[in-house]
Order: sequence, then C-alpha cells, then structure tokens
Amino acid sequence: MTDPFPTEPPAAPVRRALPFSPRRLDRRAVSIVRTLQEAGHEAYLVGGCVRDLLLGERPKDWDVATSARPRQVARLFRRSRVLGRRFRLVHVYRGREIFEVATFRRTPPGVEEAASAEEVEVVREDNAFGTAREDAWRRDFTVNALFLDPVAGEILDWTGGLADLDARRLRTVGDADFRFREDPVRILRLIKFMRRLDLDPGPEEVAAATRHARELAGSAPPRVAEELFRLMRTGQSEGVLDDLLGLGVLDLVLPELEPWYRAAPERLDLLRSRLAALDDVVAEGVAPDYALSLAVLFGPRVEEELDPERRTLPVRELPQVPATLLRDLQGRARLPRASIQRAIGILLVQLRMDPPPWFRARRGRRRDPLRIVGLAGLPEALDYLRIRLQSEGRDLALYDEWHEWGLSQGMERR
Repeated sequence: MTDPFPTEPPAAPVRRALPFSPRRLDRRAVSIVRTLQEAGHEAYLVGGCVRDLLLGERPKDWDVATSARPRQVARLFRRSRVLGRRFRLVHVYRGREIFEVATFRRTPPGVEEAASAEEVEVVREDNAFGTAREDAWRRDFTVNALFLDPVAGEILDWTGGLADLDARRLRTVGDADFRFREDPVRILRLIKFMRRLDLDPGPEEVAAATRHARELAGSAPPRVAEELFRLMRTGQSEGVLDDLLGLGVLDLVLPELEPWYRAAPERLDLLRSRLAALDDVVAEGVAPDYALSLAVLFGPRVEEELDPERRTLPVRELPQVPATLLRDLQGRARLPRASIQRAIGILLVQLRMDPPPWFRARRGRRRDPLRIVGLAGLPEALDYLRIRLQSEGRDLALYDEWHEWGLSQGMERR
C-alpha cells in the first residue's frame, strides 16, 4: 500500500471569503460557533453544510467542530447533552433542532505508519483529539473537509476541497486505498455524493473502490443499511442500483433479496423500474423514509409471496408474508420496529387499493385503507401506490381516485 499521507498537510489553510450571503447560514448554528469563540475556543461550521452551501444546495444539518473538549462545550450551553462511547460529542438544543458539536480529531498515533507497512486491517478507534488542520486531514473526501468561520466570514481549506468543488471532482483525502480500507462504507458514500451532487470521482477513487468493495462484508450492518436509505433519497436510486451491481456488492447491501433476484434475473428489471419511479417521486419533493424505502425494495417480492399460488414461504396469514421477509433485515440492521410496521402496512394496504384477481375473490373484504395504515400512514401508502402503477406502465387514474378519497378523509395534501 502506498503512503496514505503522501505529502505533509499544509500548516496554513487556503482562505476564501464567503462567496454567498451570510443570510444563508443558520443563525442558531452561527450563535453556537460565536459562543465557543467568545469563550476562547476555535470553532467552525464543518462538513456537509459547507459543501452544500458552496454547491448552491440547502444544508440538511449544521455541524460544528471545535477545539473545546466535550465537557467544556456542555458547560457553555445549558440545553446540551454529552453522548457517545467510541467518540464523545455534544448535542446542543435550540428549540426543536439539535446541533452536533464535535471536538477536533486526528488520526490515532501509529495508524499512518502501520497503514504504510500494511500492518492494520481497519481503524477501529478514533478517539484522539487534534487540531483543525488534523481534523480536516482525517476526513473522507476533500469536499467534506472544508471549515467555515461565520464570524470572520471565510472558508478554510487544508486539503484542496475548494479547487475540487470548483472542478466538480470527488477525491479522497490522502490515499484512496487507505481511506476505503480504513472504512469501506465510504464506498457507498462515494456513490451517494457522485449521484446526488453530480461530482466526478477520479480514476484512483474508482479503482480503489472496486478493489475494496467486497470489504463491505466486514462493516456494521446498521451503517450499511443507513447509507442504503440515504442513497434512495438521492433521486438517482436507479443509477445507484447499477453502481452496486457494477461493484458486485448488491448481495452485501441487500442479502435478504439475493436468493430472490438470483433465481430469476428479470426480477432485477422489476426492482429497477420501481426505483426509477421512486426517483420521479423524489424529484417532486418526497423524501422517502425507512418505511417507504423498505416498501419499494421489498414490494416486488412481497407481492409474489402474497399470492397463495406463488407463495414459497411457510406462512398462512397474509400479514405474515411481509413480516417474515422484513424480519431478518430488522434484526441485522437494527431498524426501528415502528418503521417495519409501517412498511408492512404500506405493502398490505395495496391489496385494498389495487386488489389483484386472487384477492378480489375473497369475500368480506372492505375497500378501506384506513383500517390498516390509519390517516397518518395514508400519504406513504399513496406514494407507494403511485410508484407501483408507474413502474408497471399503468394509468395513474387509480392513484388520483384514492388521493381524492384520502383528502376527503382529512389527509393533508402532499
């Protein structure tokens, strides 16, 4: 392996005045940074929020990095909480919003030398406090290693992230092989940033991701699942499926579906059409949560298993079908039980909204989705109905009919 840190990070960062109005900054996040600085600590807005601001996007989260230690941060903010085991950080509460404040970190001593000598498999501990410069150099991609000082009105760059954003490049900080070997989940993050932000990875990043993709097998399943759900919110999930297939890791990301699509390759085309329809819904402003994402991923198989003539599962009751198919994923990825139940409801209510022939023959079934999902769950069930109809090339009149019915029942318009 090549040296993960081929050049010494510059002692002084490149500084650039804010190329946008300070009004785009969250005033509560700015007040947290200001409080830390006034107490004598170094503090910045960091990571994704800085990247998104520079790309003209609206940040979802406003994270703060500081030289203050966690207990020092907590003493400055009355409504705050120190949490974390592997690395302690602080949640600062402003109204209903939570702002994450983390102390600058550095790569633990000895990791660079061990990595160069190929004596370490994965970095498991990351508890060493450091400087802003060291914190920037230990991040995953240069575009995520930018620091913003809202008080001084400038951006600090130690890794070349500004130039990469200008060129719309996606480069790892330091050696790509080391970064992906250090944490293979970064390969999924590479796909996410490439797809969501339209950034081009360099040939070194693509080659390293390909070499280390199968190492995702050793990553924590909850982290892999979380990145999968984030990938589905990019609006490019159809392309994401092709990326996962190209890297040969779909079976590692979704092992519960592997036997199903391996048995009949055309099932991947069905899944691809569902994801393409999901992308259209996301483009209109719908942000799929766990429940809707699970319904899209597992819906094609659930629909096969619900049909008594096609069922392969050893179950008799209809609700047991989606519950059985989602059970292993829930246990492996530790997904919230409430999300699993909502996904089950979304899948089962399709039998009322769009009953297949075998279900129409059953007597005593009322066409009332509120019995299954309730009013709160109806919008997601409607979103999935639209995704199903669109993916099958069917007319959306049935969706419009149910949407109007939902509005008549008091459902809020989406």
